Amino acid sequence: MERYIQQLIEDLRLLISKMKTHEETEIKSVHDDESFRKHIEDVENYLHGEQIPVSTITGILKEQLPPPEKLNKQQKKKLATEMEIFLRYLHFELDFPRKYPVHLRYSFIRNFWDEKHAPMLYGTTHIEFCDYNKENCPFTGYCKTCEDWDYTADMEDFQNRKNADDADLNELPF
Repeated sequence: MERYIQQLIEDLRLLISKMKTHEETEIKSVHDDESFRKHIEDVENYLHGEQIPVSTITGILKEQLPPPEKLNKQQKKKLATEMEIFLRYLHFELDFPRKYPVHLRYSFIRNFWDEKHAPMLYGTTHIEFCDYNKENCPFTGYCKTCEDWDYTADMEDFQNRKNADDADLNELPF
């Protein structure tokens, strides 16, 4: 398995070496009219374009990524690190809690290959693995965001304000 992991890492690095860096594309898009137009097209594609499997965007099938149960802690850590770097070059930023252990990220990253997204040449697509519902928190013990942002309380507050606004509308003199 160790040889396979090393070969996969080499493949990721080879793909990276063939890509333009994120900074190069961003700087060029600001100073070149054609690139800026493509940048705007990219934004439109992100908002309204066809979403394709991450495996198609990366050129790597999920089946090529070893199942987590076949890897030890160090192997998961090594692959997760390399895969996060690789995905940054494809304009994906994976949002994990700051102190979330790297080896635990591997399963999330591997499952990300099942998702569909619009490919990007500019900008960054942030990928969140949390739905901000503390009952479903995937990062229990590592994150307080769900507690800080209690969606239920926010929705109740929003509904109360909306009902008050609606009541005010009914009292207009015209």
